[in-house]
Parts: sequence; structure tokens; C-alpha cells
Amino acid sequence: MQTTWLAIDPIDTLFFRGAESMVAGENHAVDTLFPPMPATITGAIRTAIMGQNGIVPADYLKNPESWLDTFPILGLPDAPGFTLTGPLFLAGSDCLLLPAPAHWFADPPDKKGDWEKEIPVQTARPLNGSPLGLTGSVAHPVWLNTPKKPDMQPLSGWWATAAAFAAVQQGKDVLFTRKLEALQPGQPAILPASAIFVREERVGIALTPERTAKEGYLYSTIHVRLREGICIVAGVASEHPLPLSQDGILQLGGEQRICRYQRLPSLALPEGKDGSCLMALSPLALPSLPEPLVTVSRASGKLLRIGGWDMAKGFHKPMTAWLPAGTVFFASSNDTPHQLLTI
Repeated sequence: MQTTWLAIDPIDTLFFRGAESMVAGENHAVDTLFPPMPATITGAIRTAIMGQNGIVPADYLKNPESWLDTFPILGLPDAPGFTLTGPLFLAGSDCLLLPAPAHWFADPPDKKGDWEKEIPVQTARPLNGSPLGLTGSVAHPVWLNTPKKPDMQPLSGWWATAAAFAAVQQGKDVLFTRKLEALQPGQPAILPASAIFVREERVGIALTPERTAKEGYLYSTIHVRLREGICIVAGVASEHPLPLSQDGILQLGGEQRICRYQRLPSLALPEGKDGSCLMALSPLALPSLPEPLVTVSRASGKLLRIGGWDMAKGFHKPMTAWLPAGTVFFASSNDTPHQLLTI
């Protein structure tokens, strides 16, 4: 199976709605879910494939099986012919940013003057044979034994360079930075999400069928703007060729915002062949977890509860719980899915 990496560069802000209601009176503001779910980018890529190859989406939905011989990578509406890895981020042309593993702990900077320095990072482990009698929802809950500082916090939701994985494994301190220009090739560094993108509040008005303002229907949404020099990266893993040009246009998220994309020649993920854990590079649906990962100890951030719209059925998708990117499973596998990285 071959992975084709795409760098996606939005022209303007992006909006990815979560599970909040947009019914008047229920919520005053609608938040955004960023990075977007893999299914959102998968849909954008499939739409781009159709557009570049002269396929009308309505014709595909009427009889998707008829396109499998010519374009097998499209798959069926609920089962695309490829697996998406990511989304990740790329700073500049060669600095890959991955989700920080949820079992990493540190005492991160909280003041302006505390940034741009190297800080120790510790890893939590499953609790085995504790004389304390601690229990949890799994047989061996994850904890940080003997923290170096009293205010150690999990780094779930932070982002790390590929070199940071080797540094943490070797027990070296890692640079905590908010300056993208401070990143150097091969440098271990950890960044907050705010260094990669900013959130912008937008206020709009609802429209009538005649496209005039609907009285009393103001709404507020949160858009995301990537920092200069940052682009979204997604890996398309498939046994079939990807029928997309070297570069082109994708329409992504709410309001179908325009993004430029280009194929990347290659992208090196951290190599952890001797690692004992698996980290999710993409959100993983809890009901679809591989059987070996269901009962093992894991560290993760807050669960994501996502629905969506099923275009084939013309109805809402059921709400599903997802483990966020960066979730760590304390297990190893010789057959690692593309969304999992051995660390």
C-alpha cells in the first residue's frame, strides 16, 4: 500500500462545525472543531477526484458501483478506497508537526518570559502491581510516577516535531517554543496549538429564501486561520493510484472554502521500530477500534463526539465517540494501521 502526502494551504479562514446545534435560542455561538476530522478531508479529496475527472457527484451517488472499475479509489459512499492519515501540519517546507502523545507530561511555560527554553518531558506508564490499591476503568490505569515537578501537565493537544519523539525517548530536554521561525530541521521542539493557528470570531446574519436579512437571526461562529508558513498535511494510503494532478484546488469545510494543494515528494514520520506504544495520528472511532486495542491501557485527551451528514442517505449520521489524535495505546503490533505510529 502506498501513501501519497498532500500539503493543503487554505486561502482564507476555515470553519469546521462540531456537534453543536445551530437552532436559534439553543446556542449563542457555534465553536469549530480543528484540526478537522479525517472524514472531512476525505470528502474533499473525493470531491476533487470527481471534479478533475469529470464525474458529477449526483451521478456517482446514484450508482457508485459503476465507477469502481475506472476509479476504485473512490470506493463506496460509506467506504472510500483509501485511508487518510492525519491531518498533521507542516511548518515551512520540511518541518513536520505531529500531535504530542497524550502520555507526555511537562511543566509548560505560562509566562511570556518562560518560553524559548528546553524543558524536561516525562512519560506516564500503566500502573502495575501498586501497593496503593488504585483502580480505574481499565485494569492498569496510566499514571506519572515520581514527577520531576509538582505542576506536571499532560501535553495532549500540543504539537511536536518529529525529532522530539527521539529526544523524549532518550530522556533529553525539549525546546518549548511559540516561534515558528525558531524551528530548525532536526530540532526537538514542542509547540502549543496557538502557535500553529488562531481562532477568529465571526458574526453573521441568517437569510430568507429571497436572500434578504432575516430579522433577529444573528449568529456567531469561530473560524480558524493558519499562521503564516503553516499548511495542513494529509496522507492518502491506498492500493490504487490517486487520480489527482500534481497541484490543484480543494474545497474544504463549512462554506466550501478554497484551498490550494500540492503533492509532497516524501514525508518522513518518526521511526520507533523498538517502541512499546502506539500513537494515533488521526482521531479513531471507539466502536471501530481494532480488537487488540480495546482492552489495553491507554492515555488520551477528551473524547470527541461527532455526527455529520450522510449524503448517500440524505440524513444525519449517528453520533459517534472518537479518541483524539495523540491517544497512546500501551501495546505493540507487527501490523500497525496507517493511523497508528509506533513510538
